[in-house]
Amino acid sequence: MNLRQITTVNARDMGVLALSLVIIFGLLLFERVNFPYGNQVVGNESLARLQGLANFKSIPNSKADQPILITGHRGSGVAGNIMIDGDLAETTIGNTKRGIMHAVKANIDFIEIDLRAFAGGENDLVLYHDSNLGKLDLPSNLVASGAREMEDLWLSEIKESRYRTSDSVNGEADRIVLFSEFLELVSGSEQNIILDLKFSDRLNAAEMIAAFEKLIDQLNEHSSAYESLTIFGDFQVLSQWIAFVRNRDRRDDFDGRAFRLGYTVLGKHNQNRFDILFRPSQILERWSQLQVPGYESPILVLPVSFASNAMLSRADERGVDDVWVYGTEDRRDWRNLEKKGVRGFILDDPVAYSK
Repeated sequence: MNLRQITTVNARDMGVLALSLVIIFGLLLFERVNFPYGNQVVGNESLARLQGLANFKSIPNSKADQPILITGHRGSGVAGNIMIDGDLAETTIGNTKRGIMHAVKANIDFIEIDLRAFAGGENDLVLYHDSNLGKLDLPSNLVASGAREMEDLWLSEIKESRYRTSDSVNGEADRIVLFSEFLELVSGSEQNIILDLKFSDRLNAAEMIAAFEKLIDQLNEHSSAYESLTIFGDFQVLSQWIAFVRNRDRRDDFDGRAFRLGYTVLGKHNQNRFDILFRPSQILERWSQLQVPGYESPILVLPVSFASNAMLSRADERGVDDVWVYGTEDRRDWRNLEKKGVRGFILDDPVAYSK
């Protein structure tokens, strides 16, 4: 092999290596440079400015005269800890009675809670965000059993568990709230409630139908607990909800078609990350598939790292009426996104928006 051939091979290899590094580096830093300022997204403000420099296309804001809608994420968050691989780390914990009542008193536009199923035959659901139990102090028998998921706990075990919240109430730590208890808490307060259905990651089709029936039974029993109801979920759970409502025999007691849907695009799913990077239209195609003729179009719920100029522009072109964003508590993010037509924010501290 002569010198020219060696040089050509080396140049080609270096080019492949450089391209690979660019792709890897871009994937790793995507969430940090895709959106400016957010304190949970951007760690370096010089990187954040790249978004401003890359703002080649202005996004029309046809909703500038409409009020911004504020939602309390999991009611409202309280300080707490999560156990990760045997170590405690600070976090924000929601779905507690304290957080819910704080949100009710704040008189915000919406209160969002997360619903999961649990073991046993009780006609109820549980308010809990993650399937794992890292945010809980568990009774000793559960620790010994090696329990790992909320869906594996029985009602008695749920009632014995406590959150790792930093401040106790009357000397007692925050405990897990059941769906029936939540509806009783907010009864008479004329709340606009969002139910984020966390069913698709652990439940099969039959179990999901059973969870839907429990949801409907509780809503029927507490029909005065809310002013309006919105169903949030990922594409899988919302698709099954639509099919369930359409095929349900007992339609006289509950018309789920009357409730608006919110398609939550989860940032932690790798497929969603790649869709945003390489095929953002895929997310909008799923949004279109969730539209039910004759009813209000779904809300598109994006993590802040996905709310790029390109994504918001495509959503506007597709005719998405409402884009809501979660994952940032930074005022600079709110103001920036408002200018681009984002309609709502889902916040751990919803009161902070009006301060």
